[in-house]
Amino acid sequence: MSILGIYDGHNAGAALISSDGQVIAAVEEERFSRIKNHDARPGQNLPPHESIAFCLAASPEHVTRIAFGLAHPDELTRIAMANFDAHVAAGENQRLDRAEELGLTEAELRDLPAVTQRRRLDTLRIAAANAGLEAATPVEFVDHHAAHAGGAYLLSGLERALVVTLDGKGDDHSGSVSVGDHGSIVRTLELPTEASLGHLYSAFTVACGLRPQRDEGKLQAMAASGSIDRRIRSWLESRFELDGRTGAIRGRLSDGLVVGPYPDRRPDLHNDLVREVIGGSPVVDAAATVQSFLEQLIAEFVTWHLTQTGQRKHVVTGGVFANVSLNRRLADLGALDRLHVHPAMTDAGIALGAAAVTSAAEGTPPRPLRGLGIGPAYSDQECAQAFEREGYHVTSPSLDAEVVLGATLARGEVVARFVGGAEYGPRALGNRSILAPATDPRMPARLNRMLRRSMIMPFAPMARSRDAVDLFADVPALADSLRTMTAAIPCTAETRRRYPAVVHADGTARPQLLDDHEAATSILDELERRTGQRVIINTSFNLHDEPMVCRPTDAASSARAAGIATVQIGSLLAELK
Repeated sequence: MSILGIYDGHNAGAALISSDGQVIAAVEEERFSRIKNHDARPGQNLPPHESIAFCLAASPEHVTRIAFGLAHPDELTRIAMANFDAHVAAGENQRLDRAEELGLTEAELRDLPAVTQRRRLDTLRIAAANAGLEAATPVEFVDHHAAHAGGAYLLSGLERALVVTLDGKGDDHSGSVSVGDHGSIVRTLELPTEASLGHLYSAFTVACGLRPQRDEGKLQAMAASGSIDRRIRSWLESRFELDGRTGAIRGRLSDGLVVGPYPDRRPDLHNDLVREVIGGSPVVDAAATVQSFLEQLIAEFVTWHLTQTGQRKHVVTGGVFANVSLNRRLADLGALDRLHVHPAMTDAGIALGAAAVTSAAEGTPPRPLRGLGIGPAYSDQECAQAFEREGYHVTSPSLDAEVVLGATLARGEVVARFVGGAEYGPRALGNRSILAPATDPRMPARLNRMLRRSMIMPFAPMARSRDAVDLFADVPALADSLRTMTAAIPCTAETRRRYPAVVHADGTARPQLLDDHEAATSILDELERRTGQRVIINTSFNLHDEPMVCRPTDAASSARAAGIATVQIGSLLAELK
């Protein structure tokens, strides 16, 4: 019957796959709790109660198995202590001093992986039981990077592909390489936490005055305005390299630091180290340097493995691949025919990945993801009531609501759209979106004021697939990724001239391309009929530092706070009185 996937870490959430392999539901807990990047590990925020409840309510059948997106405590202990002992044996004796800093005995330090993992599991078991699942429900363990890789490959629709995961860390690995072949996936390489390019990029994010695990996208945006600093580049090359014999990334970011076994981490020490390296260099140059280094190293890494395996199709996932400029660089590799970026490349994809791997292991390959609106959906009546309480007048328009939005955009106004199920992953793709004209270069500043956001992040364009040849560079490898805003590509002269509000400093944009059968296409059709414009801004429906709206009450209060006068809610229109 159905398989429930659960994940409790950063981007905690739940997902459900039915007995025939259909993805029924997936959602992050942050959408309900309104806590950005909700972390449900013990000592952080509450377990993902509401995500679990949503998935169970959506299930058409009894849940017969739970898939946890984390390694079994015994397996984690084996991996973590082998890694820790190897570093101590190599002369990193200072790592043993971490026991005294934490107030532990050396034996307790060595038991840290198992103790913390068991505590996480106990908490999740209680959460599942509280949701009504029987205590005897069988449980499967899918380690962090197996969930990343398996979910991305099994749901991609590709038969054969090289699969690469890269993130901060999970179950004491920072990455992996696997080969997917007709529904089976075999891991060929594991990267330890010490090789974490995610931790490196996060440390640069903090050292440049931004927030970790929150503002990495802003660092990437800053990079477009900077120049390469040779001194910083030299330091990066001394700390990270590609092993030409094994194809592994070797990292030495934690060399000399007092740090215990997984899950212990000392981001403060990494941040201080990178601050010292940056010194008095402009932060935009530091951003440009680490971005350039990241792109080059990962391009060499991927090329090595494409060559070794003979694969021409490539699936990527993990938080590092939220970097849309990196994804463009990979798409340009000559050895690559197709790049598939999993739409929930962050840890938001772990719960669904765990369920997908478990389903495949039981003999039912999960069906490829087609639509991404698999989160909570609400009736027109629920939406109308919420917006009316916020002072909106709700009507059933004589024309399709999308046509009315197109006409409103033609007048230069900002609108919002709250329809269908919430999108899976970090990108708003029209169901939970704020839309605006892209022709006015002052529009980004206007939106930032309305939404209380910073001025660093560029806005993304929404356009029709049939217009892409006139608007963006042709990158065949990104055929599907450009539908999910997971890669940046160069803009044509027409786009740079006519739609400056969506063009970044380096002349690129991160588009969402719509096919003709999608309802939101009617918005662009009407806009073009009235003005000749073929591009609009699409940004997520949320105020600064808030998760994307989930419930109608979230949408109504956010729209009112931002002063958005026209909102499509299902088939209805809500307009401020």
